[in-house]
Amino acid sequence: MATIFIVYNAKDAKSADDYEKYLKEKKVPFVRSQPFVKSYDIYRMDKVLAPPGVSNLPYQFVAKLEISDLGLFAKAMQTPEMQEFVSEYRAYLEADPNKWVMGHKIEPGT
Repeated sequence: MATIFIVYNAKDAKSADDYEKYLKEKKVPFVRSQPFVKSYDIYRMDKVLAPPGVSNLPYQFVAKLEISDLGLFAKAMQTPEMQEFVSEYRAYLEADPNKWVMGHKIEPGT
C-alpha cells in the first residue's frame, strides 16, 4: 500500500471556504468511492503552533491518501472522468496547488 500526502492552498479566503464545502459534498465521497483508495482524509489547517511572531500557515489543506494499487491509480488518473474531476477542484486552488509526496509510517521494532 502506498501513502500519499498532498499539501496545498486555496486561491483566497472565499475559495477556501467554498472548497471546504466542495470537499464535504463531492470530493471526499468521490475519492473514497474509487476502488484503489483504501482511505482518504483531508484536513484544513487552523493555526500555527509556533513561537510568537510566527503565524503564517504554510498550507491551508493537507490530505492523506492511502492507495491499495498504484497501477490502478495511475490508470485512473488518465481517464476523462478523472481529468474532468481534477480540473473541477483545481478551480478553487492556487495555480500550482499540489505538492504530492509519498511516504511510509515509521514504527518501533520494524
